[in-house]
Amino acid sequence: MNVPVLELLVGGILLGGLYALMAGGLNLIFGVMRVINFAHGEFLAIGALVTVSLVAGAQMPYWAALLIVPAGAALAGLVLQKVVIRRLVDAPLIMSLLATYAVSTVLVNVAILIWGGGYRGLPGILAGSVRVAGVDVSQSRLVAFAVAVGTSLGVWIFLRATRTGRAIRSVAQAPELAIISGISVERVRNITFALGSAMAGLAGVLMAPTFASDAQLGSRFLIKAFAVIIVGGMGSYPGAIAAAMLLGILEVFGGYAFGQVIGSAMLYLVMLAVLLIRPRGLFGAQVRV
Repeated sequence: MNVPVLELLVGGILLGGLYALMAGGLNLIFGVMRVINFAHGEFLAIGALVTVSLVAGAQMPYWAALLIVPAGAALAGLVLQKVVIRRLVDAPLIMSLLATYAVSTVLVNVAILIWGGGYRGLPGILAGSVRVAGVDVSQSRLVAFAVAVGTSLGVWIFLRATRTGRAIRSVAQAPELAIISGISVERVRNITFALGSAMAGLAGVLMAPTFASDAQLGSRFLIKAFAVIIVGGMGSYPGAIAAAMLLGILEVFGGYAFGQVIGSAMLYLVMLAVLLIRPRGLFGAQVRV
C-alpha cells in the first residue's frame, strides 16, 4: 500500500469516528423512542460554538469544555424531551420530524443572534501532528477520533453491561413487556434523549478545533448522520458505527479522486442504493440497540 492510499485510509477512519459519534446518538434516540430528531444537528453546532466561546473567549481549558458542553447538551436534550418529544413518541413519524424541524429552525436563528452568521474556530488548539503508521496525522483529528470512538464504544458497553443499559434495550425492543417488567419507560426515554444529545454536543466540541463552526454546521452533518444510520440500519447502534467508518473512508477517497463535492455526494449515492436494494440497512432489522 503506497503512502497516499494509506493517508487517505487513515483520514477516512478519523472522519468516520466523528460520524459514528454523531450518528450513534441520533440512532440511539430513534431506536428507543421511534422519533426522528431533526434538531440533533443543532446540538452539535451549538456545542461547537459554545466551545469556541468558552476556550477562545473565556480562556477556559479545552479539556474542561469536553465535560461542560456535553453536560449542557444533555440538560438541554432533557428539557426538549420533557416539553416536546414525550408528547410525540406514539404519534406518526412525520409529527416528530416536523416538530423537531421547527425546534431546529428556532435553534439556528438563536445561534445566529448570539454568534452571528460568520465562521468561528479554534485553529491554535491541539496544533501539531503525530506520526501514525508512517503517516502524519494532525493532533486535533487524532484526539477527536480517540474520544469519539472511545465514547461510542463506551455507550455500547453501557447498553450491554449495565442495568440501565439493559432497560434501554428492553424499551427499544418491546416497550409493552418493559412496562410489565416494572421498567419506567418515561425515565428510560429521558435518559436516552439526554444521552443522545450529549453525544451530539461532544461531537461539536471535538469538531471545533478542526472544522470552521457556524450556525449551519449542524444541518450539514445531520444529513450525513442520516446517511450513516440508513446504511447501517435504523435503530442498529453497532450498524451506525460500522457504516460511519465505511462512509468516512468512501468520502475521503471519493474527494481525493473526484473532488470534495463528488466525494460528499457519494455518501448519498450509497444511501440511495441501500434504500433500493436493502431498505433495512446492511446490518438488517434484527440488530438493535
